[in-house]
Amino acid sequence: MRKKQTQKEQNNMEVLILDSGYVPQSEKKQTEKGGMFLSFLVLFGAVGVLAGSLVSAFSIRDERLWLLIPGIFLFSLFFSWFYADRRLDSKRIYGFLAIVILYMAVCFVLQNRITAGFYQTADFVMSRINQVYHGNMRLYGAYESGDMVIFWLPVLFPVTGLLGAGIVRRRNWLLILSILFPLVALMMIAGGRPGNLWMYFLAMSILLLFTAGRSYFCGWKAGLTALLAAVVVSVPSWCISMPLAGVEIPAIQRGTTRIQNRLLQSLWSFLPKISGGNLQLSLEGIAGGVDNGELGTTDGVFFTGVDALKVTSVQRPSETVYLRGYIGETYTGSSFEPGAEENFQNAAAVWKTDGDSSIYIQNLPFLRTMYYEKQSSGKNAGESESAVNQITVENLNANPEYTYVPYDAFLNDVYQISNGDGAVCGQSRQEDIFSCYWRSNAKEILESYRDGKDTSGVLNDTEKSYRNFCSTYDLQIPEKGLERLKKECAEAKEENHWGESETGAEMPDWAVADEYEEIRQYVVKRLLRDCSYETDTDKLKDGQDFVETFLYDTKEGYSMHFAAAATMMFRMFGVPARYVVGYVAPQELFSENADQTYTAVLEDDNAHTWVEIYQPFLGWTPVEVTPGMETEFVDQTEEKEQSDRVPEEAKTETEEEEISVSGFAVRIAGWFTGHLADILKLCAVLCLLMLVLGSGIKIRAAHRARYGVGEDPAEAVRAIYRYICRILYKKGMSKDCTAADGGTIRFIRDFCPVFTEEDGNRLQKLILRASYGNEPVTEEERLWMRQLCRQIKRSVRGKKR
Repeated sequence: MRKKQTQKEQNNMEVLILDSGYVPQSEKKQTEKGGMFLSFLVLFGAVGVLAGSLVSAFSIRDERLWLLIPGIFLFSLFFSWFYADRRLDSKRIYGFLAIVILYMAVCFVLQNRITAGFYQTADFVMSRINQVYHGNMRLYGAYESGDMVIFWLPVLFPVTGLLGAGIVRRRNWLLILSILFPLVALMMIAGGRPGNLWMYFLAMSILLLFTAGRSYFCGWKAGLTALLAAVVVSVPSWCISMPLAGVEIPAIQRGTTRIQNRLLQSLWSFLPKISGGNLQLSLEGIAGGVDNGELGTTDGVFFTGVDALKVTSVQRPSETVYLRGYIGETYTGSSFEPGAEENFQNAAAVWKTDGDSSIYIQNLPFLRTMYYEKQSSGKNAGESESAVNQITVENLNANPEYTYVPYDAFLNDVYQISNGDGAVCGQSRQEDIFSCYWRSNAKEILESYRDGKDTSGVLNDTEKSYRNFCSTYDLQIPEKGLERLKKECAEAKEENHWGESETGAEMPDWAVADEYEEIRQYVVKRLLRDCSYETDTDKLKDGQDFVETFLYDTKEGYSMHFAAAATMMFRMFGVPARYVVGYVAPQELFSENADQTYTAVLEDDNAHTWVEIYQPFLGWTPVEVTPGMETEFVDQTEEKEQSDRVPEEAKTETEEEEISVSGFAVRIAGWFTGHLADILKLCAVLCLLMLVLGSGIKIRAAHRARYGVGEDPAEAVRAIYRYICRILYKKGMSKDCTAADGGTIRFIRDFCPVFTEEDGNRLQKLILRASYGNEPVTEEERLWMRQLCRQIKRSVRGKKR
């Protein structure tokens, strides 16, 4: 009995001596219960924090979500036991296979409820995406209590297993980061924002796991060290950062907002692709403030040159093409809200309209222009051709909630008008064909019949009724607020005697038009004289009035600011006005096609905001008040004055940017985020190259370790023997077999027929001499050992015992 025990100790000693990583110790490391318990707590906490962050980020609500806690507890307990000894023996492998089979069976049986839970979770995620990106993803609308938990538990099971492999089995922070980072990144990209407490726990968990993975201590000591380091670093950082979170630092805030907006612009191009086309993001909304009636919700407007609309005209454009999208009527101080449809329908009930009143009113300018054109051509038969043009608008990436319609266009009955006389709703198809008149032609035709001629008739009566409606609802001014602007406009109105008739009688349409032109010139000059164009603006603070802040405080902004201010100024002067968002296509942008048509591709920087006023007898007419865009509507003197002014402003802005270090940093960051797609591709290629290079280095290092390359012959022989033993262990050789008792030699003979008894004796002597002997091992013996290893590998490959 004593001899058998001594032989076993000798065998174990031989294995330890031949182990390359062996360092004699007085005690063998054992898995401690305390270490297993701490690993369980870390795993349970990491999975719990991850699940809680996702629930908080997307505001997921379900009365049975608390069941995730015991589920995560059981999963963490199972994987802590499974990885406890850091080895996968046969019992654990069979147990794991049984668990996998059971897992798949449960998923198969509950597949309907799991699918329903997925749809419920997807609804919360898509709602957040729609909210953040102004998207239009349609929700599934499925809800049944408990289904969401049944979906989350099967998802958390493999996640717990993967994290357990990097926490319990082997502390590998790279494995953990490869799981956590994609999940957190996707959560952020989808617009998810966890609460501050969950963000703290998530950051602390990552810091804890990283510290434990790099610790030199073992077992529970590593865990306590990591926990202590995480607490020492995170708690003071949290206490410092929370008070600073509410402090506004304009330079930093403006720079980070620009980077964030450019990052969103880089994301919008491929997010619809990975959603299968269900997600159509608002390009203008991401640009900042030129999507709808919201005012000052972002710090500036940023564009990257992405295609938005494709416009094709049969005739060569003779003017700038304005395509209306959103139309705002009611000013709230921070937005222009659409008009009330009830007001329009009540008024239209007494009008002489045919069919849908909304469509009829939209088509009224076109119908009246066509009527008078035919009247004119009837008197001069054969001398003139119709001025009707055809414009095709193809939506590439613009907001699909709207149909972008040119002025003086004809709409058929398939279109729907929001809020009575507001924006034209988006269509399922992305290409719209409109018959329309150029605004200059329509104005010329209508004015020729307006001045001094009979304007009676059904169409003109309807126009007068709609004009009265606009004079009621598109002259609205808030009772409170805008006090400085009200005072300024009242003084200017009194000084110029606008709205006053010398005889006290109603002014004719041509006289009203002349007065509106004077008011237009005043508004344009006032804005261009006192306000400057600037895309990098500050976000509107709570309680501030957007128009007054722009006119009297900041005095800088872009088209949104100028159009909003002009809308309210026109109304205070008695001119019906509305706030319009859409796209502008300058005539120089159109190029001739082979079929004699003209096409322009509008990019996101063609998104624009302007004001439209209601001209008596003519209808809604766009008025441009944004610097650099207003030259079409001013005379030559004003054009020259403004052309001298704008370059000077641009020069001043350029000089300020050049001397601003923060501005330079923002531009550099903006360039990187603007080329994010290319940078990601480059990073992917570099990562692939690093992976290939790292794999090559790893394979080469493993090859050198197997054959003892670079070592002396004796060490090389021991290394090759260890490699042979590892191969034989996988084929079923007992770890009690050694070269000393001949067990290893006999096992090799069973697998390798070319291995003779003479080779066995030589191998046994060589191993013992390399391990214990004083005689040196020759280079020839090392080469023989290496050749023997290769023969054994070829023999055991694919052969079963």
